[in-house]
Amino acid sequence: MAKNERRTRTKRAIFVVIALLLVAYLISSTYARYSTEGKADGKVDIAKWAVVMTADNGTTLNSTTQDITFTVQSNTEVVPGKIAPAVTAKAEIELDLTGTEVSVDFTPTIGAYTPSTLPSADKITLSSAVEGGTVGSSNYIPLVGNSAFTSDNGKKKVTLTLTWTNDNENNADDTATGMLADESRTITIPVTLTVQQHINT
Repeated sequence: MAKNERRTRTKRAIFVVIALLLVAYLISSTYARYSTEGKADGKVDIAKWAVVMTADNGTTLNSTTQDITFTVQSNTEVVPGKIAPAVTAKAEIELDLTGTEVSVDFTPTIGAYTPSTLPSADKITLSSAVEGGTVGSSNYIPLVGNSAFTSDNGKKKVTLTLTWTNDNENNADDTATGMLADESRTITIPVTLTVQQHINT
């Protein structure tokens, strides 16, 4: 009888060990399967960023400070080519967003320059208008139909506009600029062009 009890205990012990090994195997294979599937299901593609800026003369621009040539606009209240309060000067660039998969913000700002050759910086305002976007100091350009910009809807004409306000303290600077503009009706001024992803807050 003692032998039978020992055999029974031994069989039970072997059965328990086999059962534990089987349970451990099933748990580990299930965990590995879920882990693998989790990696596959969790895959996310990074949105493409493909922005190119081009000046009206065909030169490719980047998002650092560029010298942009503005053409002084005719104003019936001011002698042609002269700079005076309320006179504007315009320049056009092209913003190519083809292939870009996010909405963007476009912001131009006046770069550093010497007021002795151009109007004082605090008396010039720079605004921009983007075709299919907004008008102002910064422009929001949304995706069309939640899809990447294409060659049909991704090429945007941007009009940059400089406007002078009255500044009696800097009349000499404004006169010097007017003399420069009188020769070619153009003024070259540094502009920083920044394009970044639009974050909806």
